[in-house]
Amino acid sequence: MSGDTESDSFNPDKYLPTIDAILSVANLEEVTIKRIRNALQELFGIDLSPTKKQVNDLIMERYHDLIDKRAKQEELDKEEMEKQDALLAAKLSREENKRSTKRSSRKSSSNNTPVPAKTRKSRPLSEKQINNNPFNREMVLSNELFNVIGTYKASRPQVVKLLWAYIKDNNLQNPSDKRQINCDDKLTNLFKKSTVGAFEMNKILSKHIFKPDEVVPTSYDESTKTDSTNIEQEVEKIFNDDDDDDDDDESSEEE
Repeated sequence: MSGDTESDSFNPDKYLPTIDAILSVANLEEVTIKRIRNALQELFGIDLSPTKKQVNDLIMERYHDLIDKRAKQEELDKEEMEKQDALLAAKLSREENKRSTKRSSRKSSSNNTPVPAKTRKSRPLSEKQINNNPFNREMVLSNELFNVIGTYKASRPQVVKLLWAYIKDNNLQNPSDKRQINCDDKLTNLFKKSTVGAFEMNKILSKHIFKPDEVVPTSYDESTKTDSTNIEQEVEKIFNDDDDDDDDDESSEEE
């Protein structure tokens, strides 16, 4: 460190991009204000002791802003997932109703000549497209959901398909209204009710589907670093160094 000291005219805009960059790659459950402040001092070659309180307040402000943004984004992602679940459930329900109608029509028809159904070939998605779609990511499932579909890990579309397969295999659709599901013991344990609507159950399912990092705490993952900046590499070096230096009240600054 060069030993230069930050002047009394503290300029927060000077440090905002770097603080945000550090927080974006740090484990927010373990990072401390002191570590971030030390990183700033190393990166800028300056002594921030005279403006320690302002720097600490700025770090805390950016920390809470990031937490709020991530929470809002997760809520938006959850709402989008529920919409996708409902659309998929509606599609499966329509397909089942069409098959039921065709079977009834064939039974009542005197024409025994089978008519091949025309199938429209859809353009297959590439493996990259499938893997990059958040809707197709493998999720962790609750015990109640496992008892129904027999797996602890599956993507949301797989969960919906397996659930509908279970419902159909056990004849749990209401014959007079196939959108209503008559719950057996396993579904009652899952949905906490004796009957459930086809669209209502998708919202309930969200309580039984979790991201892997919501189940097992994760630590800083080096794969999240980008090669486009040297800030993250420098921060990692600083974080790995012993930082038992000039502060005597570490506990009061930790998140």
